[in-house]
Amino acid sequence: MLYALDKDELHRLQTADWSAEFHGAEMVAAVFRTDASVLSTILPRPLRSPENPLALAFVAKYPETSFGTVYNEAALFVQAVHRGRSGMYCLSMPVDDDMAMAGGREVFGYPKKMAESITLCEAGSTVIGSAVRKGTEILRVEVDPDTTEGIEKLAMTGVPDPADPRSFTVTAYMFKHFMSPTMRGFDYLPRLVAEPVVMRPRPDVRCGEGTVSLTSSPYDPLGEVPVRELIVSAYGRFDNEMLPGKVVGRA
Repeated sequence: MLYALDKDELHRLQTADWSAEFHGAEMVAAVFRTDASVLSTILPRPLRSPENPLALAFVAKYPETSFGTVYNEAALFVQAVHRGRSGMYCLSMPVDDDMAMAGGREVFGYPKKMAESITLCEAGSTVIGSAVRKGTEILRVEVDPDTTEGIEKLAMTGVPDPADPRSFTVTAYMFKHFMSPTMRGFDYLPRLVAEPVVMRPRPDVRCGEGTVSLTSSPYDPLGEVPVRELIVSAYGRFDNEMLPGKVVGRA
């Protein structure tokens, strides 16, 4: 039925093994150093900023997923520590598909919002990833990919796979919350979610000179995160996997 599930259908949902796979994800990504003093004012407690924090910006096209939704996405993550465990706190994740927005936001707490334009294109030797929301280009990553050297630096945002140093697992932190229908506070204390995301670069991923531009608008204050030093920028295809997350704290 469209609006109700019978007991067998509910049981299958409750007992199913779950993960989300992204096959052949086309991504342009950059890891850069940012400012601990700025993050100390941005990160909600109990998250804390490390002394020399990293940030990750990317633009991605997902041509094939295990859950049947094809869409484009951009994101900005900043490094954060919870009880001694380092991860990447998601500050922004514009998407161009409502199913992807609802799934990521309502299940895990990713701060997804609809964007009118998320693009990956080539201009000569340069690959440009761009996200435009409410008329403002809030995120732009550019790279001239020409070498496989330095790919392992992407793993600085997570834990490298001992069998393949190019692959790594990032712990994504999000706060999951919903406003009360009374409009006075939340339905429950916001839940701090930790979710592992496995990133597997294919052999065609290349690094090169690049830039990251973050711009604020009245709706998206990404420009508050300073880009201090670019560590690595890359472009190519990845096979990524989102694993089940868990609630690790309250706010």
